[in-house]
Amino acid sequence: MISRLILHTILGALLASLLPGRCAHAAVTFLVNSVVDLVDDNTADGICHTSANTCSLRAAIMQANHMDVPAIHIEVPAGIFMITIPRGGMNFDAEDTGDLNIAPLNGNQNVFLSGAGSANTIIDANHTERVVNVAQGARATIAGVTIRNGATLSGAGIESFNASLTVTDSVIEGNEALNGGGIYSGGTLNVVRSTIRSNIATKGGGLYLTGASTLRGSSVYNNGADDGGGIYSTGQPLYAVNSTLSSNYANTNGGGIFSSGMTDFFNSSVINNDSDHDRDENGGIGGGVYVASGSFIINNTLIVQNTTLDAPIDDNCHGFLVAFGWNLFGETAGCAFGGNGTASVGLVSPATIGPLQDNGGPVWTHALLSGSQAIDSTFDSVGCYDQNIAPLSIDQRGARRPAGLRCDVGAFEYGAIFEILFQDGFDG
Repeated sequence: MISRLILHTILGALLASLLPGRCAHAAVTFLVNSVVDLVDDNTADGICHTSANTCSLRAAIMQANHMDVPAIHIEVPAGIFMITIPRGGMNFDAEDTGDLNIAPLNGNQNVFLSGAGSANTIIDANHTERVVNVAQGARATIAGVTIRNGATLSGAGIESFNASLTVTDSVIEGNEALNGGGIYSGGTLNVVRSTIRSNIATKGGGLYLTGASTLRGSSVYNNGADDGGGIYSTGQPLYAVNSTLSSNYANTNGGGIFSSGMTDFFNSSVINNDSDHDRDENGGIGGGVYVASGSFIINNTLIVQNTTLDAPIDDNCHGFLVAFGWNLFGETAGCAFGGNGTASVGLVSPATIGPLQDNGGPVWTHALLSGSQAIDSTFDSVGCYDQNIAPLSIDQRGARRPAGLRCDVGAFEYGAIFEILFQDGFDG
């Protein structure tokens, strides 16, 4: 009995032969139906098909790489998709061996890889290979999956070099690399409502960024590195909006983030990160934020409970921060301020910040507790805004903000009733 996928593809190919002008612009959808890692048996026929008469994840990506259409949708069901085909020698970019290589025929395609939710669709490299590579010039969106257990030199979860990548509603975890344990991005990266956790690297345990990047409504936690436990960012802008860096560690500098480029934090929270974590002779500083060079701008951001050597005394930042709006610290020793300077800086009691946990929403957050100085303390009703100076209508969870007279400092809005909203503020 012919499958719906094969029938769909055959009909599409037939129409393309009859009406090539029209169908050259049509989108294509592949429905993955097997967790077994098998190659496509004919990348020239436009059909996702393996020798086992299935459509594997690798086969769908291989077909996508060879099709001249503007949009290709790869729908991946629930299951654990293990990468079992070893890399062929030193050919890191082969599509039929090793990691899953998204490398479209030309720069016109958009590849959309969609799972059944990060708790249900898991792509696992079993610590033997990178999980996903997004090739130079590619445009890809990865949504609703967990990418885990990658191991390689750079970007063990995902490497995206000179490409455009969006990661939405996903989890990147348990990956290990030299640079960028979770994600290495040298192009454009957007991370939305996603979790980057428990990844390890020499630089950038969670994320290693050299291109233009945006982190929105996301959490980066429990990652570790020598420098930049959560994030190592250099070069082009990084915008962190409604996001949390928590419980990351660096053996030297920048437990939460090491920045030597252009970085802007908007209503984000940097909490309980640690530097000099290994206590060796090399030392370390900047438990929360380490600014090596460049520009680091903070807007209505919460930076508290960050340490060096797991000591009880705060080590929230080291370097020059450009402060606007109203930003709260547990302690400001080691920080220097530009912008509005100390007029945009106050103190918050660590006892008024809750632990990292599930407070509703797609990712974990630190709740504000009753009496926190972060509640209703921004300067006016439009005090919470993003990199486009657009007011933030929701917090990190998707709860409406402001809930009081003014919006709160950091990624969490106290007293807001949680409901699922889209990023533009419309109900979902």
